[in-house]
Amino acid sequence: MEKSRHLVDEWLQLALLEYEQIAALSNVQSLLGNAAAELSSSQMMIDGGDDFDVCNQYDPNILIAQMKHRSVEDLLASYNDRIDDVRKTHASLKSKAAAMSSMEVDADAKIKSRLTPLDLALNNHIELSERVICTIMRSPSPGCAGPCGLFYENGLVRPSNVNDYENNVVALAALRASVSKLKMNFGGER
Repeated sequence: MEKSRHLVDEWLQLALLEYEQIAALSNVQSLLGNAAAELSSSQMMIDGGDDFDVCNQYDPNILIAQMKHRSVEDLLASYNDRIDDVRKTHASLKSKAAAMSSMEVDADAKIKSRLTPLDLALNNHIELSERVICTIMRSPSPGCAGPCGLFYENGLVRPSNVNDYENNVVALAALRASVSKLKMNFGGER
């Protein structure tokens, strides 16, 4: 029983970590959308196009545009890192939940209809987590199939808007509430 409680506490810590990583992903995504909106391709030709004059390389407008371009590149790299973090943590969360479920059910009673309240709660949280990830990634389908909603079909970054921000806040609040409810009902630290 003590080992089981320890595993539940570990799982809850991992669920909290996943929440924090999804929140960080949402923040980077908002920053990226805002930076993309500020960056205008009509301001300059960074890569030395025909209209680029070497004498203008110290023009404040060109320098500002170059810094904004670098900022978008840095945010894209950070965004990719956050996606990887969330993906790894979510996979670990699902794996640990499956291991805990099979550990508590003996070999003769492995019947899907006899899930414990803990198993049901963990599965519900994982499903909620997946819906929140889809909301944050602006994916229209429950399975998160298809392109990420952060980008237009031509590959340009879509600017952020207030509706996306509000949807993300509500989704993150629901996920955090789920973690708190699990801690209250099943956590060892009461």
